[in-house]
Amino acid sequence: MAQIAIAIDWIVISDEIGADLVYSGHRHIPIASLGPEIEARTITLMSASKAFNIAGLRCAVAIFGSDALKERFNALPRHIRGGLGSLGLRATRVAWEECDEWLEAVLVYLKANRDFVADFLRAEIPAIRHFSPEGTYLAWFDCRALELGDNPASHFLKKGRVALSSGPAFGEEGKGFARLNFATSRKLLTEALERVANSL
Repeated sequence: MAQIAIAIDWIVISDEIGADLVYSGHRHIPIASLGPEIEARTITLMSASKAFNIAGLRCAVAIFGSDALKERFNALPRHIRGGLGSLGLRATRVAWEECDEWLEAVLVYLKANRDFVADFLRAEIPAIRHFSPEGTYLAWFDCRALELGDNPASHFLKKGRVALSSGPAFGEEGKGFARLNFATSRKLLTEALERVANSL
């Protein structure tokens, strides 16, 4: 992607909000770190909101790969660029400076949930293909073998009373897929997966 962006003179806006949520054995690689040419055309967006569950406090950062990009961004009207609150700024600073131990515990819990999802699908619904993510807390279910149509999430909602994200909402490639957020208690996660299974 970096080579394509350089070749056709794209500006890259890279949403790396999940950078803090990477499981052991894997690492986050910012696209801007791949070389000076891609760095100069990249704006990297980051926030503590996902990893530390402070999205409502409204604070994110933009890292500009060049002064030219920063100047273009600052030329936009202020109301388009969004706003900040003092509580969000303080919470972000505390999260990134003082909460490493808490985040490590969260990652252990999320990894256990991730592995539970994989084990459950393998044992109970092998027709759903699934690849465990290297980071974040979102599991993509490939439901095409079940022949539930383009939007299997609607089937699971109607028949299982469990709300998954609709794959087609993420584009043409999402047809036949559904997405599960496994950042919850094991009890709720178990119930959600059992409802998916029972709906079939």
